[in-house]
Amino acid sequence: MMESTLHEAAKAYIEHLRTQGKTERTIYTYGKDFEQIEAFFGAERKLTSILVPHVGKFFKSDVLLKLQNGKERAKPTVDKTKRVLRMFLIWAKETGRIDKLPLPKGTPMGRSVKKGDKKNDEHSQHSAPTPAQA
Repeated sequence: MMESTLHEAAKAYIEHLRTQGKTERTIYTYGKDFEQIEAFFGAERKLTSILVPHVGKFFKSDVLLKLQNGKERAKPTVDKTKRVLRMFLIWAKETGRIDKLPLPKGTPMGRSVKKGDKKNDEHSQHSAPTPAQA
């Protein structure tokens, strides 16, 4: 597993998005999301040291939920930043930068996770049974 800082991995992810044909506007807005993410976690923090409780704290933090002037950030903006972090962490796992997804229970997974690949995220072993299993 490669040891990289949050900033190094974020730069690599942005470059990955470029190669996927994302627009410059998307690249720019994701860059702004990473500014918030790095402001909370620290740009030099080892990616492997970010665990479920840390991501949970970020999801509840003023860095994410409030603007610099103290006003509440719009829910669609907050949701997008959470989505960017989630997609980034999934990419980091798929590229061998982390072993487990440090996403809290209840984090919407969207379409980014392949069916049947949930066994490797940290909270799946404790998830409630599906209606078919109940």
